[in-house]
Amino acid sequence: MGLFDFLRAKDTVPYDKIYEELSAFTEASLAMPKMNNPFLLDDKSKHAMIFGYFVGVMDYIIQAYQLNEKDKLKIRTQYILKNFTDNDIEHAQELLEYCDKIRETDDGSNYALRGKLAMKKWVAGGPMAAYAPMGLVKVLND
Repeated sequence: MGLFDFLRAKDTVPYDKIYEELSAFTEASLAMPKMNNPFLLDDKSKHAMIFGYFVGVMDYIIQAYQLNEKDKLKIRTQYILKNFTDNDIEHAQELLEYCDKIRETDDGSNYALRGKLAMKKWVAGGPMAAYAPMGLVKVLND
């Protein structure tokens, strides 16, 4: 295998597809609690649960696409900027650091695992995919 064969064989990361998957799932997931209780997402005591859940969603995507550290940081940063900080880079930086800290707690790692499993179900498609975004409601109601 020559140098050019290696370069040709290397896949590029489908950033647009990843952002689209993450955004669609996030929107669907956040819509579920709003239907049950429009003020639930405003409850600051629930924010760690919500963010932990979406850390798991990001973890699934990172694992599924086998992203390296550089691509992982890029995906996480864009996702957090768009969905959690309204493009505030300083706040996004704080949340990026929080991503790793949240997994260190039992509750946080549980929320992340549930988010990861929900995203896996969503991506797999089929009849159960439509129910995957309800995972956030289940986390918030526990």
